[in-house]
Amino acid sequence: MTIKKRIVIWYTIWMTLLVVITFAVFFSLSGVMVERRAIRTLEEAVHDAADDIRVRDGRIRYDDIDFFDDGVYLSIWDETGLVGGRFPDDAPSSGVVEGRLQNLEGEYGSWYFLDIPIGEGFYLRGAERAYDIGSVFSSMQFVILILLPLLVILAALGGYLIVKRSFSPADKVIETAGDIANSDDLSKRIGLGNGNDEIHQMASAFDNMLERIENAFEKEKQFTSDASHELRTPISVILAQADYAAGHVAEQDKMEEALGVISRQAEKMSRLVSELLALARSDKGTLQVKRERFSLSELGDVVVSSMEDRAEKKGISLTLKTSSNIMVNADQEMIARVMINLLSNAIAYGKEGGFVLVRIGMKDGEAVISVEDNGIGIASEHLGRIWDRFYQVNPARTVDSSSGAGLGLPIVKEIIAAHGGKVSAESTLGQGSLFTVVFPSDE
Repeated sequence: MTIKKRIVIWYTIWMTLLVVITFAVFFSLSGVMVERRAIRTLEEAVHDAADDIRVRDGRIRYDDIDFFDDGVYLSIWDETGLVGGRFPDDAPSSGVVEGRLQNLEGEYGSWYFLDIPIGEGFYLRGAERAYDIGSVFSSMQFVILILLPLLVILAALGGYLIVKRSFSPADKVIETAGDIANSDDLSKRIGLGNGNDEIHQMASAFDNMLERIENAFEKEKQFTSDASHELRTPISVILAQADYAAGHVAEQDKMEEALGVISRQAEKMSRLVSELLALARSDKGTLQVKRERFSLSELGDVVVSSMEDRAEKKGISLTLKTSSNIMVNADQEMIARVMINLLSNAIAYGKEGGFVLVRIGMKDGEAVISVEDNGIGIASEHLGRIWDRFYQVNPARTVDSSSGAGLGLPIVKEIIAAHGGKVSAESTLGQGSLFTVVFPSDE
């Protein structure tokens, strides 16, 4: 049974019970109210009539008394019996009980009696048929038998319309999900629009989930394509050089040249695989930060020294500015990799005869590393994408064949994020770039 049917059935049952309970309470309260009103009417009629009756010398005098009014019978009695007024034939006979209301059963129902003395052995009796809720309910049975089924039908119809209207967005969710499953088109969205109810919130969450899945799927396809492309080139070179070396076994110089090319391409592949592994670990959340206390200044000096030969080949001046003793608690190997990647980019895209300036310092309890160059720079439309994997503004613009495959900056971003820091870039096309890394120095 569907949720809609269950809701409609339960709604109908509860509405029916509510109507029945309402009727029962209504009749019960109505009976009590009518009964109290009848007693009050009886008391008022008896006392009003008693005020108009005078007894003197055994004679009764009264003016303008209606002995039957509003269902109340008034009669005057003495020791011998009925003296005057009206008394119903089917009412039970009883003795006088002065000033107290009596409820007596007669031949055709119960009655209320109220007796009050009016003087010299006379008393005034008021008689009124008691309210019988059962008889009233019986008289209403026909109306109830018609109204109750009608109310049940209206409750069921109203519940169905409410549920149908409320669940119409859910039907759209189901339909869209089915279309996506059948067509594998992750670009489709439910698009229910604005709404504060649970179904609109669910649809919005579903759309957000689809968008994330689509983005992740597209990134994975692009990642796989780019990785395959980057690996295919060195593999092709290695295979070609291996064939070349096999054909020139007797020629020492050509063999050495081929093996050198193979070694460089294998090193490039190893570096690419290492970078891919680091990114994969970051995506899985398994990138382990092994923190240790070390001097960031000394690490910067070592890294800059190791990059000097590469900078000299392009005539680039490589300078380090740092305080003497900046201590941090971080993963030394990862931070070294961050510096190497930033310096590699600065040198690869630098101008011959230009400069690369590395600054290491502290600011507000955080370590700051900046790498500035006066190289070719990055256009503003590309600046936001340099952190994307395999993205290269224009690989052909650099003459440095050792430049990476577009993974250096994404790895920098992931490593610094793992340290709880952030990276930023500023650049002007044709004038140079400034990359800044900030991370907590003591965690």
